[in-house]
Amino acid sequence: MSWADTGALVAGLLMLLGSLFFAVTAIGMLRSRDAISRVNNLSPATAAGLPLIIIGAAVHDLAAGDLTVLDGVKAALAVGAALVVSSVASNMLGRAAYRSQQELDHRTLSNALEPFEELEQSDHDD
Repeated sequence: MSWADTGALVAGLLMLLGSLFFAVTAIGMLRSRDAISRVNNLSPATAAGLPLIIIGAAVHDLAAGDLTVLDGVKAALAVGAALVVSSVASNMLGRAAYRSQQELDHRTLSNALEPFEELEQSDHDD
């Protein structure tokens, strides 16, 4: 087995594993009954699935001999940006879902921010 074949196999496995994270996340989101749980279920796809797909694409290009240094830097930056943006976006989506005051599923754990709600409201009233 040549280096190109091995690289293509590794790249395919990485991309398949990343896609599996997205599929499991989609099933989990369909089974979730409230918005906060759906946002929480989105984390595996954005934290593991997307980086695996990006790394798989970079490994494929490397095995084919098409990966340049600039492409490697772009892939590394894309993985880093995906992790940062997904964590910030999850935080914002969770806050928006919480502030919408939709009824939570009985299986969702209690509200850990409840003691701070009154303090937060008084800060905005000034």
